[in-house]
Amino acid sequence: MKVLIAGAGIGGLTAALTLHKAGFEVRIFERASALGEIGAGIQVSPNGARVLHGLGLKDAIEAVAFLPKAIELRMHKSGFEVSHMPLGAEIAARYGFPYYHIHRADIHRLLKEAVRARCGDIIALGRDVAGVTQDEAGATLHFADGKTETGDIVVGCDGIHSKVREALLGPEKPEFTGNVAWRGVVPVARLKGVDLRPAVTSWMAPRSHAVTYFLRRGELMNFVGVTERSDWKGESWTERGSNEELRRDFEGWHPTVRAIVEAIDEPYRWALFARKPLPKWSEGRVTLLGDACHPMLPFLAQGAVMSIEDSYVLANCLAAHSADIPAALKRYESLRLSRTARVQAGARAQGRLFHLSGAARLAAFAGMSLATRFKPEVIMARNDWLMSYDATAQGL
Repeated sequence: MKVLIAGAGIGGLTAALTLHKAGFEVRIFERASALGEIGAGIQVSPNGARVLHGLGLKDAIEAVAFLPKAIELRMHKSGFEVSHMPLGAEIAARYGFPYYHIHRADIHRLLKEAVRARCGDIIALGRDVAGVTQDEAGATLHFADGKTETGDIVVGCDGIHSKVREALLGPEKPEFTGNVAWRGVVPVARLKGVDLRPAVTSWMAPRSHAVTYFLRRGELMNFVGVTERSDWKGESWTERGSNEELRRDFEGWHPTVRAIVEAIDEPYRWALFARKPLPKWSEGRVTLLGDACHPMLPFLAQGAVMSIEDSYVLANCLAAHSADIPAALKRYESLRLSRTARVQAGARAQGRLFHLSGAARLAAFAGMSLATRFKPEVIMARNDWLMSYDATAQGL
């Protein structure tokens, strides 16, 4: 059985590995003329690490990742710790797998290398997908240059502006959230004397927040800052922002945040748009995966992880129901729809929490502070639904 994958991002490459492991022939078609990724960090919680370890990538990941000790929520000026959840050995013991911080370029590279080592030369570059058609015999990708490729199945892993999704469901209608995100990466060697904790730290302010954490074995510091503003509507992750504007947006924040912001040479910014959960994402021999069907706001740090989970569930469903491809893809969809919708909703709720102001802010943060100090198990248990999920066992 031949599976055509549109897109060679994290989701597309992971899907190629899981599908190849399940015994399928795979081809990947990527719009870019060269494979690479942007300079930003991602967090891979135990539910994602389980899949990557299952693909035999544990050693490769641990060679480039950073293992944080905790998740901290702090006040943006004073640095007062509102909430604390241990990671490290404690999270690995609870869920069986670690919590990683990984540079996006590093995980993309190791996935690409694994695909080429295991699957051969299956990645076709410079193939801009324009649409997809299908019949009872197969599914066909149509490219912008007029060429086509036909297989038994098409999987759209082509991101938030997916052409495969558009062909299945028509044009999307994203809604601007009123939030604009900044990102930047700083060599830690440039932050001497700055109090840098081995944790993922969310610094919360009224109507804005920032997240800081280590990457690449502790050699880099990743920064993401989100502010409520309406003067920027570009959704591209690769658009440069102004250093002066970045510094103004975080003026008066804690010295650690200020030091990181001041050290960023090339800040990038993008507008955050929300998409409602789709009612379906499979039709006949065509399905979707990752951001193509459930793009996430970044507030739960689960966007990449959800695509990693999708990949294993998809492969399991196809392996278990290979005689009936439409049924296999509907089974995959049914197993993933409610979970990804819950994560999307959780990310939106987390963003609202980070940006609380006034009395609501004081009440919420007081409750979180008390729970951290007197009922730490509550803090841990609230993530069980998310991090204990075993994608490798779904769809068999």
